[in-house]
Amino acid sequence: MITRILFVCAALFALTAAAPVAQAQSAAELRNKMAQRLPQLDDLKAKGAIGENNRGFVEVRAAAPSADRVVSDENRDREAVYALIAKETGATPEAVGRARAKQIATQSRSGVWVQDESGAWKKK
Repeated sequence: MITRILFVCAALFALTAAAPVAQAQSAAELRNKMAQRLPQLDDLKAKGAIGENNRGFVEVRAAAPSADRVVSDENRDREAVYALIAKETGATPEAVGRARAKQIATQSRSGVWVQDESGAWKKK
């Protein structure tokens, strides 16, 4: 099940042709917004202001200008993406988020705050 969720997650993020048209348009919009936000997220992660939690969302770890807004916007879009993937796979959005959290933690750059499965924060 986790392998399927990871595969669909990757496929949705890549916007493959397999998704229905209505979902693809919605996913494309989400992907564009998330891609535009990525430099801000990367900057905040590099400063240690935000980290990736074990549920597939970003969290503010230290006060920084615009961190709250960026985190809120990103998490809203991630929640929508996870719901689309859950609908496609039959999983729950929570399971999709946790699977995505593992991918994000593995792919994160050195020095980024990540939360392990037990809830402990550590720098990668």
